[in-house]
Amino acid sequence: MISNRYLAALAFAVALLAACAPTSPATTPEAAPRPAGSAAQIAVIGEGTLGGVPWRVELLSAQGQLCTQATIDGHRAGGGCEPPVSAELPLNVALDHLDPRVLLIYGAADPRVARLTAGSVSGPPRPVDLTPAHGGKVYFAYAVNPGTASDLTAFDGADQQIYSAAGKIRDFETP
Repeated sequence: MISNRYLAALAFAVALLAACAPTSPATTPEAAPRPAGSAAQIAVIGEGTLGGVPWRVELLSAQGQLCTQATIDGHRAGGGCEPPVSAELPLNVALDHLDPRVLLIYGAADPRVARLTAGSVSGPPRPVDLTPAHGGKVYFAYAVNPGTASDLTAFDGADQQIYSAAGKIRDFETP
């Protein structure tokens, strides 16, 4: 039987390829090296090692668009170009589970998001770093052990909660 997690990851990958596909034939993410000169790194949104597995999320400029590119254990994972954010959707969250040992949570936020907290099933919320604004958005990325994330909450400058990704995380994590 195919799990919901697998279907969600597959749907995300298909959407990513459709949104950012160049005019050349499609290749698998792992096999698709970044062509020289086609993308320039703007910033490292987040990077680290979790359980011995290195991960990284970059902000790139590609063909006039701002794009995220995630890498887990040296393999290209998800990403996307020009993730939409608005007053109604101040946080655009991507969940990537390419490696069964790591769950990457990353994306873009409306600039009115002043802080983010990551909720855990086993402890108090912890702060999540935001990048300086690029293209009218701020970006974030962090990694957790699969099954431990419970929420990603956005707060405005007045410290009022303006968004919670608990439902999205729960739907992704539930098999």
